[in-house]
Amino acid sequence: MRIQLIGLGNVGRSLIELIENRKEFLRSLGFDITIVSVSDSKGTAVDEKGLDLHEILEQKKLGWKSFHKYVKGYTALEAIRKVESDAVVELTPSASGGEPGLSYIKAALMARKNVVTSNKAPLVVAYHDLMKTAEDNGVQLLCEATVAAHVPVFCLINSCFRVDELLKVQGVLNATTNFIIGEIEKGRSFQEALKEAIRGGWAETKYSDDVDGVDPARKLVILANSLFRKHVKLEDVNVKGIRNIETMVKRAQKSKKKVKLLCEITKDKDKLKMSVAPKQIPLDDPLATVNQGNMGIKFTFKTSKEVFVSAQFTSPTQTAYAVLNDMIKTNSPKPSCPSNLLYHARKSSEREHACTVKRFFR
Repeated sequence: MRIQLIGLGNVGRSLIELIENRKEFLRSLGFDITIVSVSDSKGTAVDEKGLDLHEILEQKKLGWKSFHKYVKGYTALEAIRKVESDAVVELTPSASGGEPGLSYIKAALMARKNVVTSNKAPLVVAYHDLMKTAEDNGVQLLCEATVAAHVPVFCLINSCFRVDELLKVQGVLNATTNFIIGEIEKGRSFQEALKEAIRGGWAETKYSDDVDGVDPARKLVILANSLFRKHVKLEDVNVKGIRNIETMVKRAQKSKKKVKLLCEITKDKDKLKMSVAPKQIPLDDPLATVNQGNMGIKFTFKTSKEVFVSAQFTSPTQTAYAVLNDMIKTNSPKPSCPSNLLYHARKSSEREHACTVKRFFR
């Protein structure tokens, strides 16, 4: 499997370390991963025979000084178009408007390369267009890591609940705000909790997208467009952050409840109600058990009723794991994201396959 990697931030570096550390195990499962190009914001390292991953990490630290395989100014777009590969792994940061990740993903799909991404922004602004482009070109766009790191979302729904009707999604989908709320519960002020989150690596120095609810709102848009087959935008989500949450936390503690920045999608006939806001949750609600920087989701189905899944989140390695798992899935003939399956079904000649998708999204 020949891979092009775009983005060498925390998740990108963690992914390289994970592939290197699990190399023999992956081979034992029949997956031989070769990274043929790595692009950052300033250039690209290329070796079509395969880059040495340990060397890539070391050279990145050194600023690529005297590394002959790294070409400054050789952009990710050029690498996508010129370097032969099976898949492009796009891990650039989310940004308003979706760029530059949106252009990278489009170019890769048009080049008939599978794409795996952890970048939310391109999917927020162009989810259905990108999925249709993937289908039209006979490739896959997989995005498990975009919503809640390694918490199973798309794979869970597609594997276990394809013929049920999804009515509601509720989740704690932002590790940063969940950590901050936990620190406030210990008696810290919001500012003190925020400083601790930055010191501990839970929050970036540019933290507004997290504490103002923009990051989890992006995740809701992806969930709504994929799981509910809707065409929604970021402005369709009612959003409230946690900057003034201290009083609510104190009230909740007195009434033996927990405060969470709750992300909700509720199906109301043919419409969706979507919100991100801090709310008090009873202790017997499974979402109340999602503490510190962890994340979790509760699904409500017509037949299966409530299904809850959560996972500990301790480092970018877990997001990298979700990316790696999607990379492995690109070798499978069956798409793993419900919307990939939806677009595949539209053109499928297998009536039963199409019917299954229709029942799921009914």
